[in-house]
Amino acid sequence: MASLKENRRRYVFAALLLVLIYFCVGFYPFHLKGPPASEQANGAIALPAGEVQFRAPGIGYTESAPSWLKEAISTSRFEVALEIRTADKEQYGPARIFTLSSDRFHRNLTVGQWGPDLSVRVHTPYTSADGVPPYSVKNVFADSDWHRVAVRIRPGNIEICVDGDSAIQAQMPDQILASWDPGFRLALGNELSGDEPWLGDIRRAVVRVGDRSFDYLASGALSFPKQFALTDYHAWKVVPFVNVRDVRAAARDWAINLLGFAPFGWLVAMARQPRPGVRLAIVLSAFLSFTIEAGQLLIFSGRYPSTEDLAMNILGAVLSAWLAKHSVCGSATA
Repeated sequence: MASLKENRRRYVFAALLLVLIYFCVGFYPFHLKGPPASEQANGAIALPAGEVQFRAPGIGYTESAPSWLKEAISTSRFEVALEIRTADKEQYGPARIFTLSSDRFHRNLTVGQWGPDLSVRVHTPYTSADGVPPYSVKNVFADSDWHRVAVRIRPGNIEICVDGDSAIQAQMPDQILASWDPGFRLALGNELSGDEPWLGDIRRAVVRVGDRSFDYLASGALSFPKQFALTDYHAWKVVPFVNVRDVRAAARDWAINLLGFAPFGWLVAMARQPRPGVRLAIVLSAFLSFTIEAGQLLIFSGRYPSTEDLAMNILGAVLSAWLAKHSVCGSATA
């Protein structure tokens, strides 16, 4: 009996530890939401000297897809050269400095800031539509100095340079940009949805494709509206598993959520020995997952609740609790 009680305590302790881990993962980086807004004044200031200051949330963007984008996709040759300095060493999202995208979930390329680090997301055959996993260069924004950042893409290779030094080189297929969308627009200082602002200064933003260069700080290259709209992506999708635009990325996310909650269901079921608590595991996993998703929806920014996550969390816990029940019953009959 003493051994059974001790095992129960161990299972309960392990389950509670998992709950703490789930909350940390679910709410990271722990940024509270600000007051809701649907439209706000553009904080981007285009200076006559060819510099753009983002001292408050703002954006500059092209009205349509860049003319060179189709050529970049067909040749898999592209380079963007930026000269930037941050006004806030703790910006997350990543906060968009330069982006070719349609919204925060679908992009060709994004150069951004994640805390003190440079974050580069490139849509390739090896990433999701969001360019995940990203490339990260540590401590580029640990100071407020000007930094030169270049992203060079050639057939079979991606290179990221910071201040003239090659920080990252990655081998890729020759047709590395075949997955890029030719209809995406270019923006500086924010996502086109308006909800990933970057605070800092840009004094160089040049794209090179083939023998041509395009200066996006030149007069008339970008539009700077007086106000810009904020797109609310925080609404909870009611019907799961529909309108999935990237099946591979979605399947990977579903698998992570299913397997992630499997240990919790198993531990809760085992804590109820000698009668495994499958129903308790279902109730607790549903409550825990709903709490995390609701926190992402209502409290924390940078995280996006999903009914798919909720469903797969519960399913993972149910399956593992069922396995725990049958393993205990099998051991008892043996």
